[in-house]
Amino acid sequence: MPMATKQAKKAWTCRQVMKELKSMGTAQTVKIYRNHGIKGEMFGVSYANLKALDKLVPNDQKLAEDLWATGNVDARTFACWKADENEVTIKGLDAWARDIDTSGIGYELAALAAFTDHGAKVSRKWRKLKDKYRRAMGWRMVGMLAMQPDRPESEGGITDEELTECLGIIEATIHDEKNRVRQNMNTSLIAIGGRSSMTKKALATAKRVGEVFVDQGKTSCKTDVAYDKIKKIVAHYKAKGKKPTDGAGGQRRRHC
Repeated sequence: MPMATKQAKKAWTCRQVMKELKSMGTAQTVKIYRNHGIKGEMFGVSYANLKALDKLVPNDQKLAEDLWATGNVDARTFACWKADENEVTIKGLDAWARDIDTSGIGYELAALAAFTDHGAKVSRKWRKLKDKYRRAMGWRMVGMLAMQPDRPESEGGITDEELTECLGIIEATIHDEKNRVRQNMNTSLIAIGGRSSMTKKALATAKRVGEVFVDQGKTSCKTDVAYDKIKKIVAHYKAKGKKPTDGAGGQRRRHC
């Protein structure tokens, strides 16, 4: 793998990053991503290799925009990792979101949006849209933000009041939603249950919702039963004298 450590603290061009990404791609990884429903041109770069490259390339908004413009799946994923959170705007996030036609990149863009101080506002906006990809991203963000109870609204945090509203919407609509929206609603229901102040309400909602069916395509992925999963997670952390939000899920991370 031809990554030069001497460039660790220097700016990278889009061309240089694309060359690295191409060198790290494999046909097997492409196959795995295709099985997960990811469409579009790609090299097939594993997350392990993306993380290695992430350590070498500094955040750079211009670079991120150039990578996104290539349309390449791996490049767009990395663009979400390298965008400068101090320069990311709601307008910019919306522009990228309109390009989304596959859930894989959608997860990464949702993580970037949730990382910024625009988090809750963008989530609120996207989950009201008719477009299934942006609505799915908006709901994905609910779970990410729910796991950060100490994050203030001024920094993009989500309140218990808004999460209570989300629980009501989940209960009323989840079984009739599009496949990936349904999956992300279920995932966020579980995450809301991991927030101590919301656990009882989330469990009550999860019990009424029951099992949620999600078509996982050609993968071996399973859909968790929210009620059982919340109970298991809470018990796991309680045994350690901790709360679920004390774990990795409670950290403010810029990518999945």
